[in-house]
Amino acid sequence: MPLVGAGTWLYNDTIAYESVCNAFKVGYSYVDTAWIYGNERGVGKAIKECWLDKGRKREDLFVMTKINGGLNKSEVFAAHADNLKWLGLDYVDTLLAHFPADWEATPARANPARRQEQWQAMEQLVSEGAAKTIGISHYCRQHIDDVLEVAIIKPVINQVEWHVGSGDLDDVMEYTRSKGIFFQSFSPLCGPCTYEPKDSLINGDLVTRIGEKHGVSGSQVSLKYLVQLAETKPFYAGVIPKSSNIDHIRSNADIFHFTLDATDMADLAAATKPPGTGGDCEVP
Repeated sequence: MPLVGAGTWLYNDTIAYESVCNAFKVGYSYVDTAWIYGNERGVGKAIKECWLDKGRKREDLFVMTKINGGLNKSEVFAAHADNLKWLGLDYVDTLLAHFPADWEATPARANPARRQEQWQAMEQLVSEGAAKTIGISHYCRQHIDDVLEVAIIKPVINQVEWHVGSGDLDDVMEYTRSKGIFFQSFSPLCGPCTYEPKDSLINGDLVTRIGEKHGVSGSQVSLKYLVQLAETKPFYAGVIPKSSNIDHIRSNADIFHFTLDATDMADLAAATKPPGTGGDCEVP
């Protein structure tokens, strides 16, 4: 999996198509989407017209998508059938359970037994070739333990909000890594988030100061911090920033020509703003 991918959250089909095509144009080979985003038709059109029809090989493209949490076995199969139909693909590289329950955390869908049923159904999708690997998102310690209790195939990744200022939300990062599961950031630039302008991860005071030192933008500093950890520590994965602006898309990937020094990394690690949004661990 590449260290930088193209995110598509909050995009409709039209914007997702344009964003992903622009990402492919400037060199991305990794796209992240989800059933609930409602834009997989647009992503699939981009994969066909801006990747496959350009003569690029399917195996050179990394596609990650998700199904809602709290699903039973038949619902897992139906949801992923939608994914593949809308994306126009025979398989995805990684399929995630998007949440440890349904989004409302209703009792029937927010419990260890349902998580285990969903995971075992996802394992069957791997055996059938519909997903190469499977993982989780928004999962805390107890949710991870529920899955590992029955897993034949261990989750490859746990995708959780993580960015400069958020710290280890819900104390899940090190636990994820201790289980041999990669930890990946979503919302690496804290968007959409609420914060004071001085705390922005795009042009706020801290990231701008460090960016000026290296001749790069504040957003590049924010992304480089996460990617540099992924390059130097076991079981950190990369980032999936999103943009529909081709210049921003290019800038988000152009973070491998400079290195943050120890002081930079310490200052960024010590930041407490913009804060993250916890609460996932309240799901039973």
